[in-house]
Amino acid sequence: LLIILFIISSLIFLGAGCVSIQVGGGTAVDGGVYKSIDRGNGWVQKVLMPTTTGKPKSFGGVDVLTLVFDPQDNKALYLGSKANGLFFTYDGGESWNVSPTLSRGAIPAVAVDPKEKCTIYSAYENKVVKSVDCARTWQIMYFETRLEKLITALAVDPNNHSVVYAGTSAGDVVKSGDGGISWVAVVRTRNYIRDILIAKYDSKIVYAATEGNGIWKTSDAGKNWSELAQYFKEYPASLEYGKLVFDETADESLVLASRYGLLKTSDGGKIWTPIKLLTQPSSVKIYGLAVNPKNGNEIYYSTATTLYKTVNGGMNWITHKLPSSRIGRVFLIDPRDADVVYMGMWRAQ
Repeated sequence: LLIILFIISSLIFLGAGCVSIQVGGGTAVDGGVYKSIDRGNGWVQKVLMPTTTGKPKSFGGVDVLTLVFDPQDNKALYLGSKANGLFFTYDGGESWNVSPTLSRGAIPAVAVDPKEKCTIYSAYENKVVKSVDCARTWQIMYFETRLEKLITALAVDPNNHSVVYAGTSAGDVVKSGDGGISWVAVVRTRNYIRDILIAKYDSKIVYAATEGNGIWKTSDAGKNWSELAQYFKEYPASLEYGKLVFDETADESLVLASRYGLLKTSDGGKIWTPIKLLTQPSSVKIYGLAVNPKNGNEIYYSTATTLYKTVNGGMNWITHKLPSSRIGRVFLIDPRDADVVYMGMWRAQ
């Protein structure tokens, strides 16, 4: 029965249909991606898709679930949408394409091989799929047999590109040591996995962030895991996850966005310190978060209507109204040029 279901699912996947997109400039639809070249002060929507007719299309109606850089190329970005498949750009957002065989459905996670730039992993329904030709064609590498469970998070080891982690909506994390050919379950958190982060300075250290059951951590590449929830007891609502990102300027430094607000750790998750915000703790929901990879005191985050930015670790904040009626769900700061910031938009549910 499982083999039959696998074959049927594969056929459905390979027959993915077309994305519904606008024709024209797309200025009337305020989704997709916005780009700033002045550290978030001004934003321009970047959603155009060239066509053979010369009349560009737009994916300005798309809701963004994830947005990632190619680790080798700061002009190459991959975008996972809520319902319209996977998009990519190789010129910093000036022009986009949709993957021809992954052009519909939700793409909650994408991970790019740190050594082979045309090797990409994507979450698609209950599957991990892999492309080795820059998103043109895809092969199923992992198949969750519980068809109602989804693949929700992905990460590739930055120091060993054969190692891949995937998280599921059931709370499981699975690991491959051979580029996705074979897999083993490494932890069961019992809660939806939102993000998986692998430390560049020591890739045996991996964090699995759950929807509402806190953060799990391994320091031995998945053999043993510990829950970090015990370290958040003094911060009410901190287990309601928003986003977890590395402060890449210091080993063991991370920033967590949760319903409580922003918390920072400098010891890998044992001691967390609140970052002072303009709003009271637990009073707003934080959606997007980014830390400048070259300056850990420069932080961006967004609420439903507002973009917040600090350049001094939270001592002072600058606020801007979001350039869209949608929410800034994803932020990316260019690792080579911190003036450049990307924001993926998403409609509140």
